[in-house]
Amino acid sequence: MKAVLKKIFILILTFSIMSCGFQLRGSLENSFSSIQIDGGSSSFTNELKKKYKQSGIQIKNSSAEKSIEIITDQFDKRILSLSSTGKIREYRLNYLISYRIKNSLGDWGPVIKINSTREYSYDDNNIVAKQEEEKNLIQGMKEQIFRTMRSQISSSK
Repeated sequence: MKAVLKKIFILILTFSIMSCGFQLRGSLENSFSSIQIDGGSSSFTNELKKKYKQSGIQIKNSSAEKSIEIITDQFDKRILSLSSTGKIREYRLNYLISYRIKNSLGDWGPVIKINSTREYSYDDNNIVAKQEEEKNLIQGMKEQIFRTMRSQISSSK
């Protein structure tokens, strides 16, 4: 009897998820086959190029279908709050990217800015764990920026 109830519960749960419209994020379809990326820090630019290579887009140094110029690539870490004893309690991480896209006529479009911010608490007793948390937050911020950039670049004319 328990096995039957468990199967019914799983069936109901499955149909509930299917009916609410939940769908895993699929791969982003690109409207171009080659891209040129200039500017920015080497680590950010290399990661962006890697993302495009993985999705089958050719990386070129000139005469690509899409040309991107990364104008600003800034990472900033600031103290958000202090304890009564003067120890750091929270940090704010900020990642700012500004770039522009060359349109089909060969003119540069307006500057597009993407800003990603995260806050996290800090604890002197767990330094290694907090450093790992910070690293994961920064990677998540980059992933968010990459997704936003890819959708904007893909939809540009």
